[in-house]
Amino acid sequence: MSYSDDSLKKAAETKEWLEQKINELEIELNSLQDTLAVVNSVLKSSSFQPAHTITKSNSMVNQGSLSSNSYRKSCNVCQVEIEMRKIDDRWGAYILDSDERHKCDNDE
Repeated sequence: MSYSDDSLKKAAETKEWLEQKINELEIELNSLQDTLAVVNSVLKSSSFQPAHTITKSNSMVNQGSLSSNSYRKSCNVCQVEIEMRKIDDRWGAYILDSDERHKCDNDE
């Protein structure tokens, strides 16, 4: 099968265009991969929580859950950490590590 000079010229031009396009897309792909690596790094550094941090926060939670008669929480009104204690059958809000009752606008 023989091709005309015109069709061979078009095929050569198409080959050259394809090679150039592949090269451009490879460069773009490398750039996208580099950008993705940066985004992953940012996400990892901002959302990653070291194990020792998790252990500390779990131990704080566990301190409050050691007893079924007390636990720690944030006051709904003033957002101060308080200790809820059950004395007899009634719950009361106390200042942390104190026998003094917690008082705020809500008289908790």
